[in-house]
Amino acid sequence: MRPVSKDHGEICYPFIYEDSPVCDFEIATDELCSRVGLILTLDLDPLSRDILSRVQPNIYHLNGSVRGKLAIEEEQLQELYEDYNCLREKLDGGFKGFVLPGGHRSSAELHLCRTQAKKVVRALVAIEHSGKKTPAPVLFRYANLLTNVMYALASYTNFVQQVQEVEFVSRSY
Repeated sequence: MRPVSKDHGEICYPFIYEDSPVCDFEIATDELCSRVGLILTLDLDPLSRDILSRVQPNIYHLNGSVRGKLAIEEEQLQELYEDYNCLREKLDGGFKGFVLPGGHRSSAELHLCRTQAKKVVRALVAIEHSGKKTPAPVLFRYANLLTNVMYALASYTNFVQQVQEVEFVSRSY
């Protein structure tokens, strides 16, 4: 075990040295929340700003819902579904398929949030596989849906900004 300083300036997070995937999950959600904060500093349309402003605190609620009290419930999941369905409607009910990440600056940042949200899901899977804790099923559902909302927001932002997305067709699948 590493010697841990008691000096408050020499420890970045109380659980940073623990041998548990819970800490990795918490760091992944912290990064996602920070990335959303970055996007909120950019020029956004009112709908995107509204969605991200409501989602950002829920990411921190997701963060604490494994180690602490469950703070993501059906209500938050349903609100996120409403946002997702609203975005799909704005995009005429669907997406182009898989696109190359990029386009407008905000879209590119949203694609980074999408990939970070996938890391959050994987961190939940690692916690479950560790056998030390069993995350509530709603956390998996919320994190997966959050990933899809980030994709929808990226596509919607490109649509609003009139930036053509480049569809990606894999030669592997």
